[in-house]
Amino acid sequence: MSKKTRKGSAGQSRFYETVVVFDAQTGDDVIKGIVDKIKEVLTSHGAVNVAVDEWGKRKLAYVINKKTYGHYVCVEFEAPGSALQALNDYYHITEQIMRHMTMLVDSRLRAERKREKTAMPKEAVADEAAI
Repeated sequence: MSKKTRKGSAGQSRFYETVVVFDAQTGDDVIKGIVDKIKEVLTSHGAVNVAVDEWGKRKLAYVINKKTYGHYVCVEFEAPGSALQALNDYYHITEQIMRHMTMLVDSRLRAERKREKTAMPKEAVADEAAI
């Protein structure tokens, strides 16, 4: 018998988005190495469709460890729930990570994002034709 969660079975893959805030003083090569390790942890626990979006250095909403700026990275992936615990454990042992937050992405939101991405190139072509 499989254990049931609120939506689907316990081993079912779901779509997640995690935002990681690094110390702004951390070098780009170190951040790239940590992001590669995050991808490795996810894929070793059954994650697929891992996409990384670097948001860059931004002002923090509030002071964290006496710092006002952080380097933001967003990682989107599809994985079973068991991968989240391994990912969370990695976040806690990595000193350069100041904050992290993993959220379940709603299927309606994913469909809307997909429509926006497919509509954007058409708008860009229409803008170029108008010039």
